[in-house]
Amino acid sequence: MKTTITSKMQFQLSAMSLALAMSGISSISVADTVKPPQPHFNRVHHNKEIVDYMKGYAAAYPNLVTLKSIGKTAAGTDMWMLTINNEKTGKAGDKPATYVDGAIHANEAQAADTVLYTIDYILKNYGKLEKITETVDRSTLYFVPSVSPDSRAKWFDEPSTASYPRSSPWPFDDDRDGKVDEDGPSDVNKDGVITSMRKKVQMGLGNRKLDPKDPRVLLPLEPGELGDYLLLGQEGVDQDGDGIMGEDSIGYADPNRTWGYDWAPRYIQNGATDYPLQIPETRSIANWALDHLEVSSVISFHNSGRMILRGPGSPTQTPVNAADNRTFDFLGREGEKMMPGYRYMITWRDLYTAYGSTTDHFYGIVGAFGFVPELFGRVMDDANIVRFDPAPKVGDPVRPPTNEPKGYDQMKWNDMLTFGRQFIPFKEADHPQYGKVEVGGWRQNTGRMPEGWMLEEETHRNAAFVLLNAMHVPKLRFLEPTVKKEARNLWRVELPLVNERAIPSVSNIVIANKLHRVDLATVNGGKVLASGIVRNPYTNQIDLQEHRPERLMVNGVQGFGNTTLYFLVESSGGEIVVNYDSIKGGKLSQKVSLK
Repeated sequence: MKTTITSKMQFQLSAMSLALAMSGISSISVADTVKPPQPHFNRVHHNKEIVDYMKGYAAAYPNLVTLKSIGKTAAGTDMWMLTINNEKTGKAGDKPATYVDGAIHANEAQAADTVLYTIDYILKNYGKLEKITETVDRSTLYFVPSVSPDSRAKWFDEPSTASYPRSSPWPFDDDRDGKVDEDGPSDVNKDGVITSMRKKVQMGLGNRKLDPKDPRVLLPLEPGELGDYLLLGQEGVDQDGDGIMGEDSIGYADPNRTWGYDWAPRYIQNGATDYPLQIPETRSIANWALDHLEVSSVISFHNSGRMILRGPGSPTQTPVNAADNRTFDFLGREGEKMMPGYRYMITWRDLYTAYGSTTDHFYGIVGAFGFVPELFGRVMDDANIVRFDPAPKVGDPVRPPTNEPKGYDQMKWNDMLTFGRQFIPFKEADHPQYGKVEVGGWRQNTGRMPEGWMLEEETHRNAAFVLLNAMHVPKLRFLEPTVKKEARNLWRVELPLVNERAIPSVSNIVIANKLHRVDLATVNGGKVLASGIVRNPYTNQIDLQEHRPERLMVNGVQGFGNTTLYFLVESSGGEIVVNYDSIKGGKLSQKVSLK
């Protein structure tokens, strides 16, 4: 069918173009715009791909996205941060903000992809979904997909395991022999993967036996049994001649044990550095955070176990105040509803003690509420094949013990749903110390992350949790004021202020430890003679500020809470403007008529 443009249509198009030109809006054809990246989230992406995608988002959404390096890693790699903010509704530093990162542990690779998915989903649904549009317009979101990009690249490019490499490549003498990083895992059979080793020996010299149901599995010996296999552990050789294999690998400085708040030395906690923030990866973020106190919400993605962790990381920290606890509990329990199988937990009480972690640092130094979603965990699948099975919680019915050897169900999962992809069969290889050995086992991308066909749902649910937290950064709004003329040119003004979201504009730890100034209220158009906070408007109870009433210091507005500002203003009448400046809640003002 041939389409003909009539003279009337030409006139309408010309008129439309003229109107656009007069309004200052340029007409842009689809062909002239930069198409946004189209990543597929049924797999994990290499760091280079993620950086390319971030650059693509910056090019495709120049009005929403900025991209910059906030520092260099130990190996000199840029640490890229992508910021989403609508400059038309305010500068990034002037708005409430959320910070999101992933893959601080390099082997927890899909954590970076979860951050990437969150970026992608927000940008592609801005202007289409009301909640996302409102969140972007009124707040700022900062993203660092990979905190340990160097080791994460090694995880992709070099022989690795589900747990290695994990740390920053910051050189460290793990075995105290005067050398650094000289004896890590090695690929004995040169297949590009670090798996495990076992050795067939004479009956009676072994510490394991073959599973009669499945020769891929070694079983521990029962009392009175003799074994004919030695389980040698992770694939490797003794590279420094000390009789031990793999005891001094790349690193090991655990980035999530190097932060400044509640740090502990290495003799207390493995993975700590010589002093807090020694490695450049965490130091760069910590320095950035000091200049971005507007951040009130933090999400740091890890794996595995399907947990929503929050601080304190250690029992030595001061207990979290009841008001801040209510905020943590609301967001954590809402997260459980969004992510089936995830458990909301306090790190030291419900998991283990962790000193110097990301979320503790942001809470203790910046006053932001932080969560660590631990991606992926096991739950029972149909036919009793273990897919992701969470540990039983206190109070759960005790599960009957199974007669199946540990790992047997995982092998079923490998055989029936991945058709053998996950497990590399054992094959004979020559070892410089052990002679003939058998090498085989689980691939690096199993055990800590789902198969590709399960990955996208996991990333979406966790992206939704990010947005839940971002939607609940402080949202302050003035209500109708009460004005009373007390005398000639003397006015009493009470102005209610409400926080419509869960996160307070000033957390309790900010007040207790004086991390930054509290909120500030000022008045233009009149002289403030007295100011304070109305405790009870019905009984005329007011907490007056003793000094400098023209600068009313307010300890914030609690989540889903309110406070009422009081001013005694000298003015000949007309109108005053009350300004409210909150580091974490943004800035707002209200005109008040004195009549």
